[in-house]
Amino acid sequence: MKNILIIIFLLFNSLLYGQNKIKVSSDFPGGNIVVNKVSGDTVWVKPDLSFTSGKWFYWYFKVSGVSNKTVTFKFDQKNVFGKYGPAYSINNDENWKWYGENRIKNNSFSFTFSEKDTVGFFSIAFPYTEKNLDDFLEDLPNKESLIIDTLCFSPENRTIEKIIIPSLNKDPKYKVLITSRHHACEMMASYVLEGIIKSILNDKDLQQLREDVEFMIVPFMDKDGVENGEQGKNRIPRDHNRDYSGDSKHHSTATLRTVVPAWSNNKLRMALDIHCPWISGEGNESIYIVGMSNPKLEREQKVFSQLLEENAVGELKSYHKDFLPFGKSWNTDANYSKGMGFTQWAGSLEGISLATTIEFPYANISGLMVSKDNARIFGQAVAYSIMDYLESLD
Repeated sequence: MKNILIIIFLLFNSLLYGQNKIKVSSDFPGGNIVVNKVSGDTVWVKPDLSFTSGKWFYWYFKVSGVSNKTVTFKFDQKNVFGKYGPAYSINNDENWKWYGENRIKNNSFSFTFSEKDTVGFFSIAFPYTEKNLDDFLEDLPNKESLIIDTLCFSPENRTIEKIIIPSLNKDPKYKVLITSRHHACEMMASYVLEGIIKSILNDKDLQQLREDVEFMIVPFMDKDGVENGEQGKNRIPRDHNRDYSGDSKHHSTATLRTVVPAWSNNKLRMALDIHCPWISGEGNESIYIVGMSNPKLEREQKVFSQLLEENAVGELKSYHKDFLPFGKSWNTDANYSKGMGFTQWAGSLEGISLATTIEFPYANISGLMVSKDNARIFGQAVAYSIMDYLESLD
């Protein structure tokens, strides 16, 4: 009997220890982390840079076994936090928040969990995967106006969505192409895209846009990268946003290059690609447009940049002074030595007037904290700027 009690005690202790042992994982959509070591209540981690040339900063992990503990997470890679520290969600409530300014010390942070906390999620910013898009479309007012189609299937057999917003007129006057997530990690761009779509479908003052314009929208150009939690930026063997010259290596870019000219019917006037810049620092914490080498197209970009400043009446402002001309900073020919980007390709299409990229920061915009809501409101400003720009062509 004594031996049986000892065995039961040992089993109970083993189960209890297993439940209370800290475990860090990334085995879920969008997850990304490499765990170097767990010792006591300290975890050593770094971003997973698989399929990436050089360093980038995206990470997103789950931690369990944390009840009633203060856990310290130490990163062995620098430049992996924005101004407001990590984003976090506790106990699967999906209410992501910024941990707060000045929380990072020696490239690490500590988080105190309550007795009721069983699991925590932490990330570079607010994650956005296929589930987020599905949830958005499910609750979207006037969603019946959308045509949810398939651009193509990814190498891992995922659907790469193509959303069509038809014009109310059977024969649209103009067509507009919008893409996002050429770089899988740039999740905040997806919240801007939500704001664009919702406004196009529902804003009373955009009625003329609905009547005159047909939209094609591709939310995830790198769908496998988004779901697998990959950086996407500087992807090996080729970045999706350098895949528009020669023979495209990626299914999505190859298909887009085939589908769009046929869909356009010489009515494509505007192509917009939404990105996020480097995580922090000068030139990376303001909304800006990236100028093109073609002077005619760059002039049109400046017109659109000014319209964005006029229409961004929400909390987050876009200032034309932040426009990045071609030849300045990183925006030079050297940056495109590995291949043509989306805007360069789109700018070569017949009938195009404006091809542009908007860079939307992850966490901090001119001293203001980025949220899902104010990112969506900025998307509304983009929708109004599209309408104003197209009206200027008349």
